[in-house]
Amino acid sequence: MPGTVELPLLPEEATTLGPRLAVVETPETLIFMNASGPLMSCARDDAATKRFIGAVVMTQGLAKGEDLAGVLGVHRSTLFRNQQLYRQGGLDAIRDGRGHGAPRRAHKLTDAVLPMAQACLDDGGSQSAAARAVGVSETAIRHALKTGRLHRKGPPRQHRTALSPRERAERDATQAQGAGTAVKRHDERLLAYRGELSAAPPHFESVEGVANAGVLLALPALIGEGLLSSAERVYQPLKAGFYGLHSILLCLVMMALLRIKTLEGLSAHQPGELGILLGLDRVPEVKTLRRKLAELGEQQQAAKLAAALTERWAQGEPDELGLLYIDGHVSTYTGRKHRLPKTFVQKRRQCQPAATDTWVHNGAAEPLFFVTSPINTHLLSMIDQEVIPEARRQIGAQRRLTLVFDREAWSPQSFQRWHTLGVDVITYRKGQQQPWEAQDFQAVTLERDGKAVTYWLAERSVQVIPASKKTPAFWMREIRRLSHTGHQSAILTTRQDLPAEVIAERMFARWRQENFFKYMQAEFNIDHLSTYATEAADPERMVPNPERRRLQKALKAKQAQLGRAHVRQAAQQRDAASTAKQAQEAALIKRLEADCDQLAEHIKTLDKRVPLKTVMEAEQIVQHETERKTITQLIKVVAYRSERCLASLLEPFFARHDDEVHAFLKAVFQLPGDILPDHERQELRVRLYGLANHRSQQALVALCECLNTQQVVYPGTELQLVFEAIQSH
Repeated sequence: MPGTVELPLLPEEATTLGPRLAVVETPETLIFMNASGPLMSCARDDAATKRFIGAVVMTQGLAKGEDLAGVLGVHRSTLFRNQQLYRQGGLDAIRDGRGHGAPRRAHKLTDAVLPMAQACLDDGGSQSAAARAVGVSETAIRHALKTGRLHRKGPPRQHRTALSPRERAERDATQAQGAGTAVKRHDERLLAYRGELSAAPPHFESVEGVANAGVLLALPALIGEGLLSSAERVYQPLKAGFYGLHSILLCLVMMALLRIKTLEGLSAHQPGELGILLGLDRVPEVKTLRRKLAELGEQQQAAKLAAALTERWAQGEPDELGLLYIDGHVSTYTGRKHRLPKTFVQKRRQCQPAATDTWVHNGAAEPLFFVTSPINTHLLSMIDQEVIPEARRQIGAQRRLTLVFDREAWSPQSFQRWHTLGVDVITYRKGQQQPWEAQDFQAVTLERDGKAVTYWLAERSVQVIPASKKTPAFWMREIRRLSHTGHQSAILTTRQDLPAEVIAERMFARWRQENFFKYMQAEFNIDHLSTYATEAADPERMVPNPERRRLQKALKAKQAQLGRAHVRQAAQQRDAASTAKQAQEAALIKRLEADCDQLAEHIKTLDKRVPLKTVMEAEQIVQHETERKTITQLIKVVAYRSERCLASLLEPFFARHDDEVHAFLKAVFQLPGDILPDHERQELRVRLYGLANHRSQQALVALCECLNTQQVVYPGTELQLVFEAIQSH
């Protein structure tokens, strides 16, 4: 390297840490040397000196953190922390590894209470009993035992062997004869029954061959998505009971990841095995889940939870917020008890009771938020009233925003108004247009998803709003793509700074949003309603006047009769029918014409739209309940985003990662494994069983290693998750 001095010929036992530093390791000491010879040394058990050497070497840039951490036997994050402390306070700041000049003394397990804890242990008490006796945490007792301030008499306690699936099945069946299937934590359930327990904490025991243990791999990504932390801030604690907010949300997310698509589907799985994943004796019953969901719905905080999650996701991906994809998705209501507003359901080609959700995805096609419209408001109105204000709140008022949607929201007047407010659009042009000449198109090649794609594009400026006396004309860019069949797709945009191929690529990438709906319906059953409950709707909402519609139908029938009467009259005149018949037919025509004129005049006096309260009784004015629907949809979106987060880590292992990664993760989530808690080391080890082929197994091993670096703690415990995949060597 230029400007560096190469190391001289080193002893065979020396390890090179960089171009200017090496280390010679002996069983007792570490000797650091450079081109001039030995620099410094320390004993292997001298923690203070090793902290000092690590901070100095890192500060001077003599070695990388990963290499130095292996030599000193510490984590690289410890090296960076000591380096920061050394820069701020010198040697005194890192003397004890805590940023203080002198070692800290115990402030809870003091010398005064230490004999009481030791006496409890000498009497055969457990660590938790000793902690309760002196009023400290069990972690403090474990640390004192580890450091030698406390000790146990007699032989070390034998660790309990892991329970096999057969042993667990026999135990669960035995318990079913009394309190219920897989119910084991009787004392806590009794306290919950009395209202004296807010929520049962997770507790793990060593078990082997747990079904679906692989779903725990999604827990780091799930925690990163912020569902638990956001729900804890938004919702009040649930009523006293065995299952708390965390356990209910974790249960619902794991159900989604395991493709248990309905609440009733939970009853087809072993409750005790799924309960192990939650750290409980069993998962809640279906009726308990319904009751807890209803309790969350009563708090009316689903909108706040959605806003909190959106804000977290937006802050995590700020560069993807300048471009938003917008589309509507219809969820049908299949209940029969109430009359709900209808809308056209495209996949069934008919009008049905349904609610329309307007979904907003960022530039990477990841879902950001959705807005439910029980009265099926038009997409254009939803963009104006909901999407743009929320997007402005997330990205700021100064940054320009680009919206991508289909021709359903076509409105040149809105495009002109939005453009003046700093909002651009990319959309398809509505209506029939004259085709452009083939020689106007040019081939443009761009890269998409690692593949070269060629478009035949042409571009013009078009006037979408002509000039008037008050306003000038409004022009937009029209970009057309010529397909191999000769069809021309017309794209309109107000963006003037982007090349035509970029505009086309972003417009056609809108299909990723359509693929999202398809995937969510197939894998997560996003259209499923957890309840058929309804809530009061706005009685002032304007609806088409049913009386006017009834009279228009009657007028149409009268006009049809009048038409047939004219046909009969013409036939009678042609066939020289009797005068009496012709007179009778003429009288009928005159009466029908009078009826039609009277109905038409009456219809003109009626309002086209009237308040809903004038049409229906107050108790009949309802809409589908949005609270529980929003909560369950948010949970499925979090499950999807967590799965996508894991998929991004696995893309290098799969050539067709769009299809293969998700199939791989579905198989991994259903993998059995061993769950082995180690309270002394504060670890929860999840040992997963093998997959079918070498490539999948290597991908699983790499995923476990990547997740272990995040050092995620299982919610509600102090146990750090450690993933391990059984592999051949």
